[in-house]
Amino acid sequence: MKDRRRRRWAGFLAALCLTLTGCGNTKIVLTTGLASDELFRIGEVSCRLPEAMVYLMNQKGSYEKVYGIEMWQHALGEMTMEEYLKSQVLSELAQVKSMVLLAGEQEIVLTEQEQAQAGEAAKEYMASLSREDIEALKIDQESVRQMYEDYRLAFKAYQEITEDVSVEISDDEARIIQLQQIFVPEEHLAGELRRRIEGGEDFGSIAANYSKLSQTTVSMARGDKGGIYEEIAFDLNNDEVSEVFEEDGGYYILKCLNTYMEEESEANKIQVARQRKSERFQGIYSEVMKDTLSEFQEKLWDKVSFSDYEEVDTSTFFEIYQTHFEQ
Repeated sequence: MKDRRRRRWAGFLAALCLTLTGCGNTKIVLTTGLASDELFRIGEVSCRLPEAMVYLMNQKGSYEKVYGIEMWQHALGEMTMEEYLKSQVLSELAQVKSMVLLAGEQEIVLTEQEQAQAGEAAKEYMASLSREDIEALKIDQESVRQMYEDYRLAFKAYQEITEDVSVEISDDEARIIQLQQIFVPEEHLAGELRRRIEGGEDFGSIAANYSKLSQTTVSMARGDKGGIYEEIAFDLNNDEVSEVFEEDGGYYILKCLNTYMEEESEANKIQVARQRKSERFQGIYSEVMKDTLSEFQEKLWDKVSFSDYEEVDTSTFFEIYQTHFEQ
């Protein structure tokens, strides 16, 4: 159960449009019209700097446990690792706050039990911090409780919206097939090879000797390739060889090895259903957010530097969430 929930949440974070980075229809205003410690506001939902610092310092601490503090000396393309992490944290916070707004629109609320869990999680997290950590982060137990409530509400909204969809995926829609393929630039050579196969020569041997593709045996689902290639491939029976056809600036011959790879097809059925649920969610999300104004104090975030928080040592915020909510 834990792993499934984490995968769903990871899928939500990956799929959701990043509100403060300009994706989607949300109107974004860089402003100084917010409170002094208010980092951004999406509609009526606000994110203050202390909350962002809890996310940032916990992500930083988690990275350092794995890679060591030396990682911040490196660059990721044109960005420093510090700039990269700040960008990631800002995106995640924007996603969470967008979902809190969406939860309000959909009348999705936390239960009393979930609120109590958030309170217990906040109490545990605050107990993990030193006095110096608390002063540097400028947080208290009530603000941390609200953070846990928002994080839970964001996931709950995504979960309820996507799981309230009945999706039926047929075996044919989800099936994965396995093929051998030959691709050559010359039509006359393709015709000659097709005649040799028809005469009894081994398809695999001819593919290995003549095909210009790096792979002669492939598996594919509907939508992977498209065009006439996919149309012909999914119309073949087991061991059937196609006629020569033109595609991709050359000529193909296909042989079907397996019209239904059972294990792979069942896994793909789950993936296709998840994609359709995600599309439904995106439609609801886009409709809610299209006229929503987002305000962002970019200069406030730019001023944040790891060097100002060198004494802060924390990495358990998200682990504590999992302990209290994902049992």
